[in-house]
Amino acid sequence: MAIVNIQDVIAKRKAKVEEKIATVYIPSLEGEIKIKAPSREDLREYDHALVYERTKENDSEVLQKATEKIILRNVVEPNLKDKDLIEALGCKKNPSAVVQEFFEVVEIPQVALFILNLAGRDNAAPVRLVDDLKN
Repeated sequence: MAIVNIQDVIAKRKAKVEEKIATVYIPSLEGEIKIKAPSREDLREYDHALVYERTKENDSEVLQKATEKIILRNVVEPNLKDKDLIEALGCKKNPSAVVQEFFEVVEIPQVALFILNLAGRDNAAPVRLVDDLKN
């Protein structure tokens, strides 16, 4: 691998401006949904919740809330924030609960993973050390 140059960074940055959208089949719905890549702000909030909030609260609760939020904000079709949908699913007092009501439990982390992968968050290819530092 070569050292990154400024022109490469600029070209990649311009390519990222275009919104990435994907279609995902959801078995429990027997249909498809459209998802988009999360914004940088969404990713920062997600990371903050996973790294910092987990020390304050129950780990699984924090992960669940962060996952629901990333899904709620990045499912394009159908609109999970639709007032009629929220009311029909009985989530008027807690709109973020629509994620739990809309998807089956096993589908939620999978949908979140697809959304994160659209943003380049591929767990199979993490940042890695190329060379050990030499003294």
